[in-house]
Amino acid sequence: MSIVAYYLDVDADQLAILKTTPALVWNIQSDPRFAKASMVDSDKDWEVLSWLTSPKKRIEKCHEAAWRAVSEQESGQKASQEEFKQLVAKSVKDFGCLPDSLEPDPLLKAIEGRGARNEREPSLNYGLGAARVFQPEEVKLLAVSFAKLDVPTMRKQFNRKEMARFDVGGFDWETETDQVLDEFLIPSIKKLSNFYQRASKLNHYVLVIYQ
Repeated sequence: MSIVAYYLDVDADQLAILKTTPALVWNIQSDPRFAKASMVDSDKDWEVLSWLTSPKKRIEKCHEAAWRAVSEQESGQKASQEEFKQLVAKSVKDFGCLPDSLEPDPLLKAIEGRGARNEREPSLNYGLGAARVFQPEEVKLLAVSFAKLDVPTMRKQFNRKEMARFDVGGFDWETETDQVLDEFLIPSIKKLSNFYQRASKLNHYVLVIYQ
């Protein structure tokens, strides 16, 4: 996965400036008007962090794998829409997927910037969709969820065989080592947690941007 997720915290005045001059987002560190703003990124690990922390994400990846398996098997075939639907249902059962009925949980929203169209800022679109804008009240709730993050439970979800099976993050988990969890993934989620805690204390907005 080559898409990078960026997280930016700003106050109301700074957000207004960005809406009129979106390109400034990449230069806030050298602009005195953004002295109290900050930006971090999760590199290309955002989907992996979601997998480790979100039950909803794990269910979604299971369903994606089931759908992909049928699509690859039926490539070039002429199954009807109803037949394809039945094949997917069988594949979902074979994969052992739980029903995809959960609402996105707070950490999934925070990591991936999930939200409705009216929760996005169309002027801040850097090629991969409009930025998700979390209001200060939302940021405070997300910060609480990060503060409650259970790292031991997160460790239990780090199963390279399962992650390879469901193509989590597009990485080659068969050749990765277990050290990646402690060396990269846990520090990455802690960095993001610290980011949201800081934004909450400053009563800032948080923008989630993909590029």
